[in-house]
Amino acid sequence: MYTRIWDDLSSVVLEPHSLYLYARDPEDRSHHCSDCLSINNNDTIFEEISINEDDQMIVPSIDSKVSLSSTESLGRFLSSFSFDVLYLEVTGMCCRLVAPIMKFAVLNNIPIRVVYSEPKDYLLTEFQKEGFNRDLSESIAGVSPLPGFIRLVPFKEEPLFVSLLGFEGGRFSYLVANKQPSYDKILPIVGVPGYRIHYPFEAFWGNRNALKMTKSYERVVYAEANSIVDIYLTLEKISYDRRRPNMIVAPIGTKPHAIGAILYAIKNPNKVELLYDNPRRSLHRTEGVGRVLVCDVTKLYNEN
Repeated sequence: MYTRIWDDLSSVVLEPHSLYLYARDPEDRSHHCSDCLSINNNDTIFEEISINEDDQMIVPSIDSKVSLSSTESLGRFLSSFSFDVLYLEVTGMCCRLVAPIMKFAVLNNIPIRVVYSEPKDYLLTEFQKEGFNRDLSESIAGVSPLPGFIRLVPFKEEPLFVSLLGFEGGRFSYLVANKQPSYDKILPIVGVPGYRIHYPFEAFWGNRNALKMTKSYERVVYAEANSIVDIYLTLEKISYDRRRPNMIVAPIGTKPHAIGAILYAIKNPNKVELLYDNPRRSLHRTEGVGRVLVCDVTKLYNEN
């Protein structure tokens, strides 16, 4: 209902008068979609963007910097283009760049589609030879709110601590140590079946220390690893089953899980706080280009 797979990018025709925002990183798959789609979509505006350390979006084509913490700045940027549909390719984007753009679009009724190119493979040997907090990430910049998601009033009661797990056990351990939730409040989510059938086991192995220490392995919930929709609906089910508790959600697993968590936080601003550790990504920890997924997050948001 909400997600399509683009099998052959050379045959994909985007809606007329679309705006396609993308970012590039050293992984080949972050270049793939924009390069292929731009060949046959002359009516679409393709804009490469990036982010600096001051939470400003850099737009090289117009030599501009846009404050991601300012809805006015984001509004001026988007209104400078004439478009009907916004495509946001998140493959090469960090969450600090994705979250405020997606929030502005959703809350201002801008039709938005999220594009994500899966890796063909993760280089698991790179995970296994690195130490604590040095899996996919060179370092952790520290916990700070995503632009546009600052919560000024703390929860009156201890919230449920929901962590979306990837391979990087150091990140989960770091957030548990930083936030110090009661162990019985920790609810891990593991992606299944994963891009490869054995990846969920790698997630358990990578996070084994924190899972064992907190005994949170007893409460693990599963969601489709590559589905924005399934993690969004899983968070909704968790909330419904537990009578709508306040929730801290840590999107430290797959990119689709992070997008679904961000969308859920936009939908439930008074009940959900996002906890993010702002990793600085290592280079070349994946290889190849897998499937390209396209999710109509506007429709998902409005119908659920």
